[in-house]
Amino acid sequence: MASFESVSRAVECAISLQMSVDAYNLTNSPPLSVRIGLNAGEPIHEDGDLFGTTVILASRIAQKAAGGEILVSNAVRELVRGGRFSLVDRGGFTPKGLDRQEHIWAVDWP
Repeated sequence: MASFESVSRAVECAISLQMSVDAYNLTNSPPLSVRIGLNAGEPIHEDGDLFGTTVILASRIAQKAAGGEILVSNAVRELVRGGRFSLVDRGGFTPKGLDRQEHIWAVDWP
């Protein structure tokens, strides 16, 4: 888990991570596969760790991702809308442990 002061920087880091994994897989075996889920909000800070609904939703979104995929919450999409990131609608789902449906988007990275 990682947290960022900027949503754009979080998306940039996720893309950079996936690109690094792809480069690693060109010359190494077995290949690595990373699933990334991003959410934006106010987590609970306690004893150097993060908790709360914001963190839980990010985890549930990551669980929906395939290897090599970056999925983001609608909150992230709204904060980066009109920027340099291309997002693909992945529809809605009801995350385990939460009582509402959430919409997710895939980052279309190179």
